Amino acid sequence: MNYFDIYRNRFENSGDIFVRFKGLFPKGVSHDIRFFPPFPFVVERAYGSKIFTIDGIELIDMWMGHYANILGHANGEIVAEICRVSSEGVQIGILNRYQLQLAERIRDAVPEMELMRFCTSGTEATMYATRISKKFTRRAVIAKIEGGWHGGNTDLSFDVKPPYNRVKDDVLSIPYNDLETALDILHPFKDKVAAIILEPVLGAGGGVAAELDFLRGIRRFCDENGALLIFDETITGFRFRFGSIWPIFGVKPDLFTMGKIIGGGFAIGVYGGRKEIMQIIEKGDIITGGGTFSEHPVAMAAGLKTLELLEKHDYNHINLLGEKLRENISSFISKDSKIIVSGFGSMTALHFYKSCDDVDNKKPSTFLTKPDVDRENLFKIMMILNGVFTMHSGGCFTFAHSDEDFRNILSAYKNSLDQLSNG
Repeated sequence: MNYFDIYRNRFENSGDIFVRFKGLFPKGVSHDIRFFPPFPFVVERAYGSKIFTIDGIELIDMWMGHYANILGHANGEIVAEICRVSSEGVQIGILNRYQLQLAERIRDAVPEMELMRFCTSGTEATMYATRISKKFTRRAVIAKIEGGWHGGNTDLSFDVKPPYNRVKDDVLSIPYNDLETALDILHPFKDKVAAIILEPVLGAGGGVAAELDFLRGIRRFCDENGALLIFDETITGFRFRFGSIWPIFGVKPDLFTMGKIIGGGFAIGVYGGRKEIMQIIEKGDIITGGGTFSEHPVAMAAGLKTLELLEKHDYNHINLLGEKLRENISSFISKDSKIIVSGFGSMTALHFYKSCDDVDNKKPSTFLTKPDVDRENLFKIMMILNGVFTMHSGGCFTFAHSDEDFRNILSAYKNSLDQLSNG
């Protein structure tokens, strides 16, 4: 049975119109992650936990707008607020009260963000945070995680995909959850490292949570050598609890970056942290502003409404759904399946490999280098045909996902994994 042919037939309208996309955009998309073979379907609308394609097909969504829509697609109260604020002026380019209110709400949830600035993406937020770190420490080197994705800015797009080179100009990459190797890489540059930036739970880098000993060791290196620690919480901010993830791990960074959830479905980024670091901006000899659409009033209001609603929800609910999903998937796969299940809280990912020799599911550098891309692509199509859209063969639960959604997602995984093992 050729599942790609079934997909082509079922999503024929999307396939036809995708030809026009390819005539306008390289690969037919404006973000590489949105392409998958044979072609991505085209969405007509989205609501709650569902997306609806131009082919008339309804899918349960696990991607949820790059993990941004934690309250679901087109949440009624957020949409109403967007419409109300839009009538006051869509793009103004001057201070607005929603900017102040959202910043105050974020600082209430994350008091360690003593000063902050908004921008329009996680990419910008990480770029500015590392730039501030260099200025504050008067050092040039930034260290990041192998496979870690911090957006498309020049420095941090180094070593996103294997093979990992680990050293390039003023950027280092270190393996996640491998403190000994990480310190071996860092120590020759200990007097030059301005900051280490990492995701407390890797997103595109494997869906793996940092081990406490690793975080403590990185924090200790920074403290002993005058470097700053940056938590890129573009994904983790307000994802696993209301606020930063740092209290879960007990390791506090100097600077934070956030995005996605805090924008309520609109383009947003924020960077901030210790007052004395952020005040370096006030000296005026560093460029950290800019962005025509920074502090966009509609984005600020959408984010404010999102946090207002989100504070009333119990994060244990979606985190337990993620744990239950991973437990069940693990029971579906055999030891020789060459599949690793990873994740944390509401986030889940699957990894397919041609060989699982020397693979450690807590150390993504050991398995990101051995992907079975063909099986991963086939599994994605199987999941779609079974009614669920995934990313990284998984995704995140939101407060819009129902108990029925969970049962259907579980069934889709079981059916897809059975189909995959049966060839």
